[in-house]
Amino acid sequence: MAADVLKYLVVEDDEIDRLSVETEADKFPFLKRIASCSHPLEAAELITKYHPDILFVDIEMPGISGLQLVKKMAGEKMLPVFITSHPEFAIESYEIEAFDYLLKPLTAERFARCALRLRDFCQLRVKAFAFEKEQESGVLIIKQGYEKCKLHIPDILYLEAMKDYTRIIVSGKQYLVLTTLSSLQGQLPPEKFIRIHRSYVVNLDKIVRLKGNRVYLPDYELPVGKLYKNALNGIF
Repeated sequence: MAADVLKYLVVEDDEIDRLSVETEADKFPFLKRIASCSHPLEAAELITKYHPDILFVDIEMPGISGLQLVKKMAGEKMLPVFITSHPEFAIESYEIEAFDYLLKPLTAERFARCALRLRDFCQLRVKAFAFEKEQESGVLIIKQGYEKCKLHIPDILYLEAMKDYTRIIVSGKQYLVLTTLSSLQGQLPPEKFIRIHRSYVVNLDKIVRLKGNRVYLPDYELPVGKLYKNALNGIF
């Protein structure tokens, strides 16, 4: 998968929704549309032919669902992004390793966050680090080949789950590590790092403010999931 240009396919049976996805994607030069279609069976043929990097796909469609389509094409190395009116399918989508789950009506802000995460993930995956089993107090040790990198734990802003990887944000730098978010969180002091979302673990010392379902850190804004909101009670 090229990190500079990412090929995508749109699968959406509603023409207006399909055009909405294309309009938002066209705003990003690193996203290149290879095709759009309205039926998942047609999509399966296009995926086999073009091998897209990204699949923007609805869930409820004629014939088979978007979830079934992704399962059917499991051998392809594409990143599925579901765009749907149905929040109830979110858990099932992540069980088949969806990269993101966007709710309709699609907004420019939400799509932009997804697009930039896709870009960052694909760029970082080329030079992803491995997680070093032997750790030292006060630091996380990651490695790339024979090179080891020590990240001072107090400097970590937050961690983000990205499929089988975890992105670590440290004072303006980012690293992608081949390990799950839960595994990496287990190496951090629990009184300082808490889960605020299915995809995010945050350093409490770095939180500037909490407003509604958003957490604000220096230069970053993160969502707070409904299931994790109680974890922040009493902190602010």
